[in-house]
Amino acid sequence: MSFLGNKTQRMHPLYVPVANKVDYFFYTAFRRINPFSVIALALLIYSLVGFVGDIRSLFSDSVWDRVLYIAAFILSGVVKVLNLATHYEDRFTTDEIDKDFFKDVDVPNGDWQRLDLRMGDKETEPVFFSEKIDKLLRSDTPIDIRRDKEYEKRLGTHIRKKENWEATYSKFLRHNHRKAMYSGKQFYNEAKYGLSSDPTPSADPTKPVEAVKIHKTCYFDSYLTNIIPGQVLTRNRDKEVMASALEAGWLPFTAEGEERRLRATGECAMANEPGVTTLCIKENDTIILWRQNHLAQCSTGQLVASGSGSANWGDCRKYLHDPDKNGLRKAVRRGMERELWEESVGMRGVSDRKFYKNLDTRITGYFRWLKKGGKAEFVGVSRLRNSNSMTENLLPEESEVLAGEEIPAGSIAKLKAEIGKRLKKQTQSGARFGKRDKVYSVSCAMALRALQATCQEYCDRDCPHAKEEGCKGDKCPCRPFKVLFDGKYIVKL
Repeated sequence: MSFLGNKTQRMHPLYVPVANKVDYFFYTAFRRINPFSVIALALLIYSLVGFVGDIRSLFSDSVWDRVLYIAAFILSGVVKVLNLATHYEDRFTTDEIDKDFFKDVDVPNGDWQRLDLRMGDKETEPVFFSEKIDKLLRSDTPIDIRRDKEYEKRLGTHIRKKENWEATYSKFLRHNHRKAMYSGKQFYNEAKYGLSSDPTPSADPTKPVEAVKIHKTCYFDSYLTNIIPGQVLTRNRDKEVMASALEAGWLPFTAEGEERRLRATGECAMANEPGVTTLCIKENDTIILWRQNHLAQCSTGQLVASGSGSANWGDCRKYLHDPDKNGLRKAVRRGMERELWEESVGMRGVSDRKFYKNLDTRITGYFRWLKKGGKAEFVGVSRLRNSNSMTENLLPEESEVLAGEEIPAGSIAKLKAEIGKRLKKQTQSGARFGKRDKVYSVSCAMALRALQATCQEYCDRDCPHAKEEGCKGDKCPCRPFKVLFDGKYIVKL
């Protein structure tokens, strides 16, 4: 390999701390703009200009002027050091999760179901899904998007509100930024889009599905509003609580009496930036999975889909006025394919445009992740055509993921059985995990589950063998690579 042979991975360790610092500075600099901050900025600029003049005059003015200047300089330094010493220990904090915060939260309404994914013998991850929404997303029904600028203002006002920003948000953000800088983790503030309504099937089949409302947001907004609820920040020295996100205003669910019910998407002032996850089927009839490295913000060490991350604002921007009224499908598909290229073409031996031209992607499901503030997650499946000429370039982007495993997908029957075997312990209570048992991330497990449901839907509705001569069972001739990608389900970007 040449010195610049793998630019993205070779330069990544240098890029991470710089990007973390820059994004943190610009985000915090504009959160609390008020008359005092404007005056402080003006004084800073004036001081910098004056400092240059003072240096020049230091060598031309009287001795007394020089003494005063040096004394003022020393006094200013002493004041800053004393202020730093007074609050120094407030900078060293630990985030702790209230394990009962999300306990016994029920479904939003009767269309939803709750599933507790087991992430080993101790931890569980509750998720909510709706079969009606999943069937809508697996169909070819157009679903549009509409920008909700009122929600953007509401979210921004909520974060900048003095009692929220100064007492809680700024402290949690500073804590996670420092933790990321110390451990080498990525903590960037990319532009995102969020959902302020769920995709919902139309009550009247003759009428179009109502457009899903979206808003422009960013990753730091998502961290503060979706991730920290249920946490407290304590000072390391004496375990004093520095900030808390346990109060009623932070709840993504109702808490009236003993009933706790997940709120509807958009009801709370949360970023709700959706996750986008896709499983990639290659021409050799296998599904590749990666393993999340330990520098990621979540799912560390778990098996993950070959394309998994969060939606970017650039994924949806060009589809806000889609003439086909299918903007949501196009935005989600674009996000899935972008994540697949970013995480699975680690050597960048194939351009993103060429890669996208050989991909077909369809959405297979949707769920809400309770411990991330009930935020939305889309899952899907992609097939890589002409992958025999690209397989050598399908390598994990090691700054994010490592080599994982491959799942056999030679037939619909075999794929359903393989998924069932892999998810058995995570979806059923009572089974004990062994040291060698693999744990699939929440998004990967839900993508596999949705793919299994998509295969079953094909068997029940579209399989010609089931209709004519009966299911062939273990001798099933239907290749997922072929039969799951009927042209009517694949939107053109």
